[in-house]
Amino acid sequence: MANKCPQCDFKITSRNQLCEDYKAPDKAYGCPACGTFYILPRTAAPTWKQWLLYLTLGFTGGLISSLVQLNGHSRWWFWGYVLSIGVGVIVFYIKSKSVVLEPSGYRVTPDND
Repeated sequence: MANKCPQCDFKITSRNQLCEDYKAPDKAYGCPACGTFYILPRTAAPTWKQWLLYLTLGFTGGLISSLVQLNGHSRWWFWGYVLSIGVGVIVFYIKSKSVVLEPSGYRVTPDND
């Protein structure tokens, strides 16, 4: 996991990060170049809105699939739906992986030796 420090544009990785106290979230992830510490957002389980979105997508896919198979409609409807959902999932995945570093207010003088 590599992040760019918003303060000094230094690339922070797991090998060069500062850690004063791993138990305190405001002192566990810092930039070695400028000494600013950040709070990383935690990953969480899917919310009820995400589950509702997943169920809606599944229902819509099943509906389009049955329209294509039972009523003889063009298969382009089904593959267009699959393509649009695939693009949407890829965009959502890329956006969910971007991490915004929030300053914790804790700062140290970096030891550059």
